[in-house]
This record gives sequence, structure tokens and C-alpha cells, in this order.
Amino acid sequence: MKKQQGLSVIAILLVLALVGAGLMLVFKIVPVYTEYGDVKNALTALSAETNVGEQTLRQEFDGKANVSGVTSVKGENLMVVAGAGSNYLRAKYQREVPLFGNVSLLFHFDTQAGQPPAQ
Repeated sequence: MKKQQGLSVIAILLVLALVGAGLMLVFKIVPVYTEYGDVKNALTALSAETNVGEQTLRQEFDGKANVSGVTSVKGENLMVVAGAGSNYLRAKYQREVPLFGNVSLLFHFDTQAGQPPAQ
């Protein structure tokens, strides 16, 4: 008598459920970090601008965020210190991503660009 080898139907269903849950997490998490990268790139670009005020930097951030599809942080939420040679910008925000039912993931982000002001 030959011994059977392979996965049972239940084992296959469990593997598919685990793969599905993993894919769901990936599809929920990747856009969050993509948005974070867009925020970081916008702050870096704005920190290099010269001879602009805080309000202009906030408006330009809103423009860049609108093009990139950033919804978690607005120009009014930034910490902005405009200087003659360079600017300091900081975005500290959080984003909640619902998974299912009352289960969510909460991400905390804190990114900055430019030279911090002297304390």
C-alpha cells in the first residue's frame, strides 16, 4: 500500500486564508508609506527654497500634496520656520487605516527637512 502525500483540502484552505490576509495587509499598508514618501519629498523640496515666507511654504506644500494625493497632512499642520538661506519644515501626523470591523492600524509619522532652528 502506497502512503498518500500532499496537502489536505483543509490545509490548502488555511494556506489560502493566510495568503489572503497577508495580501490584505500589504494592500492597506503600502499606500500609507507611499504617502509618507510623498510628504518627505515635498518637505525636502520646500526646505531648499529661498526668500519665501511661511505662508508661501504652506501653500506650496498644499499644492504638492494635492498633486501627490496626500490627504493625511495639510500645510496648516506643518511646523515651518522660514529663514534667509534655508527653511525648516516638520510634519508630525498620524494615519489610521481600518482593516475590518472595529480593527484598525494606527501609524505615527514624524519627518523633517532643513536645518532645525537654534534653541
